[in-house]
Formats: sequence, C-alpha cells, structure tokens
Amino acid sequence: MILKRDDAFRAVCEFRTEVNSGTFSVGTGMFVSSQADENTIYGWIITAGHVAVGTTDNTEIVIATKDGKAEVLPLNMFGPITNWKHHPVADVSAFQIIFSDTNKKFMENRFFPYDHINTTRNVVSRDFELTSIGFPRGLGTEGSFSPFTFRSYASSGFVTLPRADTGNLSDFFCLENPSVGGYSGCPVFDLGYSTNGLMTMTKEKTWCHGIMHGTMSDNTGGKIALVTPAFYLKDIMRGY
Repeated sequence: MILKRDDAFRAVCEFRTEVNSGTFSVGTGMFVSSQADENTIYGWIITAGHVAVGTTDNTEIVIATKDGKAEVLPLNMFGPITNWKHHPVADVSAFQIIFSDTNKKFMENRFFPYDHINTTRNVVSRDFELTSIGFPRGLGTEGSFSPFTFRSYASSGFVTLPRADTGNLSDFFCLENPSVGGYSGCPVFDLGYSTNGLMTMTKEKTWCHGIMHGTMSDNTGGKIALVTPAFYLKDIMRGY
C-alpha cells in the first residue's frame, strides 16, 4: 500500500491541551490499527511520550473530516486517560481506543496499518526521502485541516542520547533538518514514492520509520531533528 501525502493526512491528529486561559500545549499523533485475527481489530493513537503525559481529561484532538475540514473532539471520547501505555525507555506512547457507537463514525479510513511500521532494528537508508507530517506550533487546524510536511533524509544510524524531556538514555536516529515545536509525536514516513521532474519512482509500500522526539542544537547554531525509532512501538503494543 502506497500512501500519497494527502492520504496520509487522515491518519494524523493534533493534540491540544489548554494549560492557561487561551494557551495550549500541542503535539501530533497518528492513528494505527493492528489485527489480532480476522475478527479482532485494535485501534491506537501513537505519539511521543512527552506529549502523552501532558494530556488530561480536557485534552482535545483535531482530525480531518471527509471534506477536509478540521473536527475537534475530546480525547476521552476514545477512552479514559488511563488507556495510555508509556514506553519505559523511549519517548513514545500508545493510547488504546475503545470503539463505541459515538466514536466509530469518526474512524473510517483513518488508521495506518501496524504492519507498515518498521519494527525491525534495521537503520533507515540515508538515500531514502523521509516525510514528517504534523502541526508545528499548532498550525494547520484552523478551519480547514492542513497538516504541515517537511522532507528530509536520515543523517545517522542509531545513536544513544539523553532524552530532552527526562534526560534518560534512548536510541534515536537523526534527520538533516530540524524539527519545530508541535511536530513532537508526528510520524516520519518513507511514503514509498518520489517525484523528480516527470519521473515518479515507487516502492512496495509506505513505511513509518519513527516518531518525532524534538530538535538537538548547540551554540554553533546547528540543529538536527531526533526521531524515536519505530521498533520501540512493539514493546508497548505486543500482543494486541
């Protein structure tokens, strides 16, 4: 399965939590489905751990409607806040959705399949174009639903660095370009196609290789994005 950028937009959502009157903490999430058997399908919302721990009973998510508008819904429509499963090491969390008559109508054609997530420890080729889809500074959800994308390339294999939020060591891979606040938790895709002039090259499928952690910078002004590898997801979604 190949996802065009516009198709991938339906799989992402914005998290929005009011921290003061009119001031919001924002992040990005992705809907993921996994299938236990032909009759049992699980739904999840995946994001960065530091985004997940900031959610409350008042957190809202913003999704795309079928006609491309922004729909604002309470997160607790999909289950209680206690449904979060946090990785003990990596900056990634998964919220298991409890399907109901109330939320099912919003879930059609929404989920990215779990078997398109790179859960191996194989590093991402530095020759593959990667696309991050999210909501920098909360932009992209006013009226129309229009997430922001940026394209980049991996600039490293797996490196062990302290997390920006907790200081705990975790594995990451880096992108040549920096991230922006609000992209935290967004998926990093190899969409499976690239266009160069009149030529389009396609692969077997779209892959999600990681979840955005944040930006690393130093006093020289240099900045690169840190991505939590997707293989950490299997630790919190195993058996589902």
